[in-house]
Amino acid sequence: MKSTLLLLPLLAVALPAAAQHTEISGRAGVGLFWFGGPSAEGTSFVNFANNFGQPNGYTNNPYSSRLGAGLALGARVQRVGQRNGLVAFDLGYEWLRSHTTITQIYYSQAATSSFSGAYRADGRTELMAQHATAFVGVGHRFDAGALAIDALAGPEAAYVFGFREKGSGTYNGNLNWAIDQPNRAASRFDARLRADATVWYQRLGFNASYSHGLLNYQRGLLGASPEVFARTLRLGLAYKLR
Repeated sequence: MKSTLLLLPLLAVALPAAAQHTEISGRAGVGLFWFGGPSAEGTSFVNFANNFGQPNGYTNNPYSSRLGAGLALGARVQRVGQRNGLVAFDLGYEWLRSHTTITQIYYSQAATSSFSGAYRADGRTELMAQHATAFVGVGHRFDAGALAIDALAGPEAAYVFGFREKGSGTYNGNLNWAIDQPNRAASRFDARLRADATVWYQRLGFNASYSHGLLNYQRGLLGASPEVFARTLRLGLAYKLR
């Protein structure tokens, strides 16, 4: 009887601890990327030059409100508490792009010529970049029969690098234009807020998350104050490794 009474406090401590556990998972899917803010536009024009046989150009406003599809990968460590509370740390790598519809080209000849002209044009350009992300989320796991639903929210930090702009189309009837601009923008850090949800069936899950950028990608321009902010929607599959 004494031994039973002594075991009761130990069980009271051990059972909640046993209910807590750590999970490790990976995810892969599509990343949909665009820019928000008052200066984000879906259409723009290209400044295009032909300098000594070397075509060159760039989109006047490459920060487009039109979303493009890319790749989103990630790995997560998550602590599940005794009352299904969640604390998660997620690292991600993403290759993302937005696209801009081109309606006009401002064309100039070689640098030695003063000729320039504006032409109606079609085609599109894409602004591509790589994103390394770190997300810390807190939330709750909801039981729904055979399914478990994880809901998380928290801050996200991102390092955005490898900006490149590419595009092509036609102008002045049937003339072709094409641009390819590596290092289109400087690498930068971004601060974001993120909402994240995963529906689990045993080890397999469907993950969706949305990141809302808080830092202006065009801050610091002299003589103007445009505002554009990153937006990312991720959809994909997740798998519990542990």
